[in-house]
Amino acid sequence: MLRMETVDSINKIIDVNEEDDPELSEKLTQISKKHNAVLLACIAPYVGLKISPTKTVNAQMGLSEEFAVETAINHIQTKTDVQKLMLLVSSPGGLVQSSYKVARALRKTFKEIIVFVPHIAASGGTLLALTGNKIVMGMMSQLSPLDPQAQSGEGVVSANSVVDAHQFVTMLFDEVSLEDAPYSYKALADKFDGVDIRDALASLSLMEEYICEILEESGYSKAECKRISKSIVRGFKTHDEVITVDKAKKLGLKVVTHNDFLEEWNLFRDWLGKYMLQSADKHVIRFVISENLVRT
Repeated sequence: MLRMETVDSINKIIDVNEEDDPELSEKLTQISKKHNAVLLACIAPYVGLKISPTKTVNAQMGLSEEFAVETAINHIQTKTDVQKLMLLVSSPGGLVQSSYKVARALRKTFKEIIVFVPHIAASGGTLLALTGNKIVMGMMSQLSPLDPQAQSGEGVVSANSVVDAHQFVTMLFDEVSLEDAPYSYKALADKFDGVDIRDALASLSLMEEYICEILEESGYSKAECKRISKSIVRGFKTHDEVITVDKAKKLGLKVVTHNDFLEEWNLFRDWLGKYMLQSADKHVIRFVISENLVRT
């Protein structure tokens, strides 16, 4: 078993290693051998880490995940030259920057990626799922829109909501002058900050650029990238809308059902089950490489 020799300060904030459960590892190794692929799990446990009597911290894409995935990739590359990856993603998302950097690192490292989403890959987790040349989904699988969150006053809301609300208020003045507008119209207009609106528009545009880059690396045409990125960023009612396997297909994503990979699907669900209910404040990163793939 490969031991992780990482700088102590980094090692304290990451949770990454080869899978060490004997029974599970043996089964996963057989899948790795069958597909000539590295297996990698990126799992955010559903139970947060209690750090005080009143505060719990949940796992989300951030600094820990950036260094953890980098560490995993570095160790994988010391053992094998294989460039096929089977990736398990279970994540509520997190920071846009971190999600993008992790997705980009995976796409730059592996030529072929098959992503498995047994349950939830939301927000930044959806961006990770888009690294797949194929995305395997089942009945309970969930992706989500990728509309970034923007600052509005003292809170954070969907950038789409900021833009849509501004457009709604602007329409109120289409048929009435500012001088003749009722007080309620003026009060609504006064609530908007031009800088917030500009930042919201910029964040939507930037997210579309990130998605296009990842999709293009995943084998989509430029036209498909543009259409899918616009739809997944701007085409849904709320940030929490569930994108099922059927909706994902309608978006144009390269989705297949779990029945196409039934053995792998069931085993990846077991892999998720091992970690999903443990208490943690960071994603668990585990990987498996069969012996036949190890560089001699």
